[in-house]
Amino acid sequence: MIRRPPRSTPSNSSAASDVYKRQVGGLVCGCYLAKAGLKVLIVEKNDKPGGYCTSFERDGYRFDAGPHCFGSLREEGGILFRILKELNLLGRIEFITSDHTDRILTPDKTIFIRKNKEDTKKELLSHFPEEKENINDFFKFILHKDFFYILSKTKKITFKKLLDNFFKDDKLKSALSVLTINLNLPPSRASALVMVVLLREFILDGGYYPKGGMQVFSNLLTQRFKEYGGKIFLSTVVKKIITKRRKVEAVKLNNDELIPSKVVISNADAAFTFKKLLDCSTEEAEKVDRLKPSYSAFLVFLGLKEKLKIKPPHFVTWFLSDYDVEGIYKEMNSFEDKKIKGGMVAFPSLVDSSLVSKNKEIVRIFIVAKYASWNAWRKHKEKMCNRILERVSYLIPDLTKIIEIKEIATPYTFYKYTFNRKGALFGWQATPSQIDKNIFPSHTSINNLYLVGHWVINGVGNSSITGVATTGRYLIREIL
Repeated sequence: MIRRPPRSTPSNSSAASDVYKRQVGGLVCGCYLAKAGLKVLIVEKNDKPGGYCTSFERDGYRFDAGPHCFGSLREEGGILFRILKELNLLGRIEFITSDHTDRILTPDKTIFIRKNKEDTKKELLSHFPEEKENINDFFKFILHKDFFYILSKTKKITFKKLLDNFFKDDKLKSALSVLTINLNLPPSRASALVMVVLLREFILDGGYYPKGGMQVFSNLLTQRFKEYGGKIFLSTVVKKIITKRRKVEAVKLNNDELIPSKVVISNADAAFTFKKLLDCSTEEAEKVDRLKPSYSAFLVFLGLKEKLKIKPPHFVTWFLSDYDVEGIYKEMNSFEDKKIKGGMVAFPSLVDSSLVSKNKEIVRIFIVAKYASWNAWRKHKEKMCNRILERVSYLIPDLTKIIEIKEIATPYTFYKYTFNRKGALFGWQATPSQIDKNIFPSHTSINNLYLVGHWVINGVGNSSITGVATTGRYLIREIL
């Protein structure tokens, strides 16, 4: 967000600037700052706001680019609910919910996640009755009211270690471990703390879908930002953040226009911000090389010319071909002709029919993938897509016969649209060694340069829309 003063006005007026927006963190922050009376400009590289939280249309099908649903919208304690309430947006967007929300498919079990936490617990108990006491203890722990107690028990360990501490049944542990796909990390590396937050705020309080698609949510934030007096430039690239004596002064756009500003907020990739955009050296430029970004993904978007007979309707299916969850990550970017071990299949039109024409359906398939060059993916993406479709055909019989539209997104695609290093989906890898909030906070070594979004580490991870929205809300305290 940048204040854009009149042409004849001196450049020493209060301002804020969002250099790029990859997610909704910048939009949320912009809304709060504009609401507080600051003159704010958001500069967005792409032709629509929202970063990964966007949608695109192909021949009557509306596909979501990133998230499959939201969490933390409960009226008591839901962080995203609180943000929408504070921005006076609750009555202006409709969220569709479904019970059941998620389905976990293992080689011999079908486990549902329900809207009610107790129903989800009963579901697990019905499959693993011998783990009754442990399941009850696990739910008590992850829902504990004293979050500092959870923090003390989970900050330094992995999710695998946490599950090993509670359970004996390897099948139960694998079924819960597949949810680490939300972090793009195997359970042996995923932070237990971040996964507990994810379970609390996204899995057990999840299954909220903005009617009309994810773009509706980002457009609503953009509209509110404008109503508060903010301005937004789309299809505009920031070339440089200009500083003087290690204090921000302005940003230069791709047309060489210089926009003075006292405050600049970057929602761009951290490495891109400190190694490409800044006109001076910083300690953060060295730090980004030591930290590991999250993995990317390979996505297949399908428009089907027939309705699916999947019961009960739900948002997403997590599937495992065997109980080796770690194997999903060992074979990332294996272009060999092997079966896909696991991934996610989203069914948005099962719960929101407005996304498609009558008697049609949308399916989105997601597997974890590492970054590779454009040439590598150009050569192998169709082969990878066919392997995925073959794997998912056991969920949807005769799938290939009813495909009308097919789009593919590779890790290079995510890099192209976001400049995220190696097409990262979730900022930094959420490992125990990379979640301390002092590693990459919102304030920087450059005066009045701030960060927002999933490259900010706040101590509990930013793997969901709720997480990145929260960084935008918290940052206003420092600026105001």
